[in-house]
Amino acid sequence: MKKQKEKTSVSPVETDDIKTGEKPEITAEQPDGPVSREKAVADAVSAEAAAIVKSQAFSDKILTPAQKRKRTAQSWTFMFVGIIMMSCSVYFFQTPNDFTMGGVAGIAIVLANLLQPLIPSMSPDVIQGGLMVIINVFLLILGLIILGKQCTIKTIICSLFYSGFILLFGYLNVIGHINEAVGRVETVINPETGAEITKALRTLSDEPFMELVYSILLFGVGGALVFNSGSSSGGTDIIALILKKYTKLNVGFALMLIDFIVICISFYTFSIEGALFSMLGLFTKSFLLDGVIESIGKTKYITIITEKPELISDYILKDINHSFTMYDAEGGYSHQKKKVLITVCKRAEAIRLKMKIHQVDPMAFVIITDANEILGKGFGGTL
Repeated sequence: MKKQKEKTSVSPVETDDIKTGEKPEITAEQPDGPVSREKAVADAVSAEAAAIVKSQAFSDKILTPAQKRKRTAQSWTFMFVGIIMMSCSVYFFQTPNDFTMGGVAGIAIVLANLLQPLIPSMSPDVIQGGLMVIINVFLLILGLIILGKQCTIKTIICSLFYSGFILLFGYLNVIGHINEAVGRVETVINPETGAEITKALRTLSDEPFMELVYSILLFGVGGALVFNSGSSSGGTDIIALILKKYTKLNVGFALMLIDFIVICISFYTFSIEGALFSMLGLFTKSFLLDGVIESIGKTKYITIITEKPELISDYILKDINHSFTMYDAEGGYSHQKKKVLITVCKRAEAIRLKMKIHQVDPMAFVIITDANEILGKGFGGTL
C-alpha cells in the first residue's frame, strides 16, 4: 500500500462495484475551488484517498429519512447560530470601537461615520444596519443577475438575516440598555438647552484590545459555522466571485484585496490606532476562520487489515451507516490471506469503530489518519 498522507482532501467520484479479490482502480484527482475563503486546497490528492471515495458514495438507502431530516436540521441550526455570532461581533464589538475588518460590515461602519453628521437624530448603529441591508440587497440582486445559481437560497437568507439582526440590535439600542443597567454612563451638556444629560457609553468596556479579541472569536467561529453549513454571508463574497468570473483573480485573493481597501480607507476615517486594530483583526480572523473550518470538517480515514471482515463490515454498514471498500491482501511475512477494509467516518464514529474492532478481532491491524474534507453521499459537506 502506498504511504498515506497524514492530511488529505478528497472529492466525490462515482461509485463502482468492486469485486472481492480485485484491487480497486486508483486514480488521483485535483479538486476545484478553495476549502475556505482564503485558503486553497492541497495541490494533489492521495491516490488511495480517491479510491476510498468510490466506495464512500453509497446508496441513499443507507441514510434513513429521519437521518436526512436530522442532518438538514443540523445544517440550518449551525447556519443560524453562525449568523447570530457574526451579528454580535459586528454590533457589540466592531461598530462601537470602529473596527473595520473588511466586508460589508466594514464598509457600512465607514459610511455610517460619514453620514452621522448629516443625520444627527438617528443612531449610528441604526444607520449602519440600514446601510448593510441596502448594500447586501443590491449585491444579492447583482449576484443573481451575473452569477445565477452561485447565489443560493441559503446565501440569500444568511445575508438578509445577518444584516437584519444588526439593524434590530441597533434599533433596540441593546448596548445602551446594558450599559445603563451596569452604570456605564457619562454626563454631557445638551448644546441646545445647556442642561446636563446622562448618556450611556458606546462600548461595553474600556479595553479595546479585549473587545478586538471577542470580535475576532465571534466572527471567526460564526463564519466557519456558516461556511460549513454550505452557505455564505454574501456581501463582498459576491464581489469576489464576480471578479473571479471576469478577471484572473482567485476568490481568496479578491476577498483579501477588498477587505484591505476597506481598512486603508479607515485610516483616513477613524484614528490610526483603530485602523491598526482593524488590520490585526483582519489577518487574525482569516487564520482563525481557516482553522475552525478545517477542525469542523476533519474526518478519519481508516484502513483495517483483518481475518474477520464479516463482523467488522456488518458493524460499519448497520451501526455506523457508512460503506467501505474491501479487497484481498496477503501478509508479507506469514503469507496468510487477509482482507483489507477501507472507510471514512466522523471522529466520534471512528472511536466507536476502533473499540468494536478491538472487541471482535484484537489481532487486526488498523491505520487511522486525518482527512481534512470528505465530499459525497453520506457526507455532502463538512457538517
